[in-house]
Amino acid sequence: MPASTATSSSPAAKAGDALLWAREIQRFIEAGGNTTHAFGLGRMIGRMFATLYLSPRPMGLDEIAARLQISKASASTVVRQLASWHAVRQVWTPGDRRDFYEAETNISVILREGLLPGMRKKFQSAGVQIDRTLQAKQTDTADTPGSPALTKEEQQEVRRRLRTAQSFHKRLDRILSSRLLDHFL
Repeated sequence: MPASTATSSSPAAKAGDALLWAREIQRFIEAGGNTTHAFGLGRMIGRMFATLYLSPRPMGLDEIAARLQISKASASTVVRQLASWHAVRQVWTPGDRRDFYEAETNISVILREGLLPGMRKKFQSAGVQIDRTLQAKQTDTADTPGSPALTKEEQQEVRRRLRTAQSFHKRLDRILSSRLLDHFL
């Protein structure tokens, strides 16, 4: 082998491996941000969770903010949101009064204890509103301020759509409340 060819044990190869590793870590963090952004949660939620998920040790707000190039106040806001979903937890570090955080690495815990209860609550609220709207008496809407004028036939179509939404809501509620889902998670 020529002397100019780098082997995996050479300093140049090790530096190249380290650069590749660092680049892929950064891509993972950005992919986390893109994923949460696609779900309407904002990029920072995913970027911060990915950063903490890939950190083998707890991180302080200063370090998180520096790593993500955001303010400490922004980091604090995002970490509180993640904590409310049980996606991160505050940990105590002996001899240090600062707050440190680590990711919950069991995604089932995040879903079961953090995200699903919030989803169930929102779906319950939607179901209540569907029911209330269906219980409302049909009226002549032409004289109601802020309400579109609907014929009786149009009101019937709206009620049909609400019953369809109600049926879907009940099926989805059964799925979200099922023991099978709890067992799966």
